[in-house]
Amino acid sequence: MNKILMKIEDKKHIEIVVQSEKLFVGSALYTYILTLHKKVSLVCKSTNIERKYSFIPWFEKIKKSDTPSADYSIELDISGENLYNYFENNFIKINSKMATALYGALLNESNGFQNSSKIGASFFNKIAQLIEYGADYKRCQKFIIEFQSLALLRLKSIMLNNMILVNNATTVLFYISENDLKKTGADLEDAKKVIREIFSLPYIENSILLDLDRENEVIIILNKEINFE
Repeated sequence: MNKILMKIEDKKHIEIVVQSEKLFVGSALYTYILTLHKKVSLVCKSTNIERKYSFIPWFEKIKKSDTPSADYSIELDISGENLYNYFENNFIKINSKMATALYGALLNESNGFQNSSKIGASFFNKIAQLIEYGADYKRCQKFIIEFQSLALLRLKSIMLNNMILVNNATTVLFYISENDLKKTGADLEDAKKVIREIFSLPYIENSILLDLDRENEVIIILNKEINFE
């Protein structure tokens, strides 16, 4: 990160390019570069941007295509925790917009503070510090954790109706087809939320999503111990 940001010192227009899952981090960096009184663009080329990102600072500024006028482009692929550490280690003031974006990143990356492999005392110290810096944590909670679209609810109904328990009810198989997605208006990310949610049942150890259109080809496998402990 040091090398990347050192390069912006003599640049006039910086472009930040992210995938949708890095929008929280992108928003925080965007705000920081603005404090340097430089022109900056935030680009996300992902086809669909989930509504959970719509509250982040500068969401309305997100572009879908490259910025030809930019004289430096940053392909951003770091975690919110890494960017937080960079700011703290370099004594960079984190304002409320940066704090909100970073809090959103940590909440999202830890699956709502449920992934114990990613969190500990230092992690929650960061969370507390971000709240002190002015993070709108209630808004983050509402959009990232509590929000569910009608499309997701429709898809969840189909997936739960068709699920099968195997291996003494420790593994659940979910089935999905392109037609399911089309008629509900949902997407694959919605389906992944459903297969994660099943771990609220204490006896489930594995959750598997299968593609009906491809002879039950495995799309994703989640293991409770590996992915959530």
